[in-house]
Amino acid sequence: MLSPMAHECSKNLKELYASIGKIITSSLQLEEILDGIMEEIHIFFNPENWSLLRLDPVSNQLFFVIAKGIDFQRVKNIRLNPGEGIAGKVALTGKAIFVPDINTQCEYSPKVDEETGFRTKSIIAVPVKFRDEVFGVIEIINRLDEKNFTEDEFLILKSIADFAAIAFANSLLYQRTMEIARTDILTGAYNRTKLNELMERCQDDSSENRKKSLKKAHIVIAVIDLDKFKEINDNHGHLSGDRALRFLVDKLRERIREQDMLFRIGGDEFLLIMLGQDQEEIRGMNTRMQMILEEVLSLTRQHTPPFSFSFGIRSGECGRLKKLLYESDIEMYDQKKEKETDPEN
Repeated sequence: MLSPMAHECSKNLKELYASIGKIITSSLQLEEILDGIMEEIHIFFNPENWSLLRLDPVSNQLFFVIAKGIDFQRVKNIRLNPGEGIAGKVALTGKAIFVPDINTQCEYSPKVDEETGFRTKSIIAVPVKFRDEVFGVIEIINRLDEKNFTEDEFLILKSIADFAAIAFANSLLYQRTMEIARTDILTGAYNRTKLNELMERCQDDSSENRKKSLKKAHIVIAVIDLDKFKEINDNHGHLSGDRALRFLVDKLRERIREQDMLFRIGGDEFLLIMLGQDQEEIRGMNTRMQMILEEVLSLTRQHTPPFSFSFGIRSGECGRLKKLLYESDIEMYDQKKEKETDPEN
């Protein structure tokens, strides 16, 4: 029979797992889920400092996503390399580390303590890992009651990290699924679904969605339409037409920034949108847009079979996107008409 203390511990543990289970199943918003899990860690373990570090898949460095008990502003720009310190070693090896006394751990890195003035005494660091993929590291440091963390708490935190890893995996799967739904299968450009979402953000200025709204953002857009695309399909076959579309998208992508957006909005019609901070930046982006399109146009004429395209460019606030689309569409068709009357143009 369990003692009253053991019974209370068992009850608290069941409540912890039940709460985390509800958090994971209640939302697909990863930030919301992680905030909830980290708050449960705070309540259960009573640490002086607790944090979640995310592993950047590009740089392979760890950075802080959540940090409590220390000034987040002082650690938000800290990056830990693979194997650097305890968290870096956990991320590199995928294995948890429990250090009751930091003075006995030669792998400890004082980088965060030196930046924040915090003094680490004991630490549990566990990987957020799902099917051998490490998403990050959860750390708890120093108990507020100054007692040491226990082996049981070490095992419990590892279990919680497994829950967090499931949340990461589910969120990534959801994001990838949504990305597929917003992407044109043939070219890899965004499709009309993504464009409609963008248009909603450009029109929405309600207070609850202000952070997501792009209404006042400055943009430069270009409507692009292949010339005599039907002749490519009729004379060279639809596979050649498909190759021409993919070639155009590939060459545009090589020249635009990561934050710029390229959409396929019709069979052979595309929309390129560049986002800017202000009108001064937009003036330079207008020139850049023109240069990119003219450069790619010269490349399409060297393609086999050669082809060309017409385009119209407009700039303004994102809230005027529909109007800008209409105006650039007219300019694009005017350019087509000029080519029909002057084939050498």
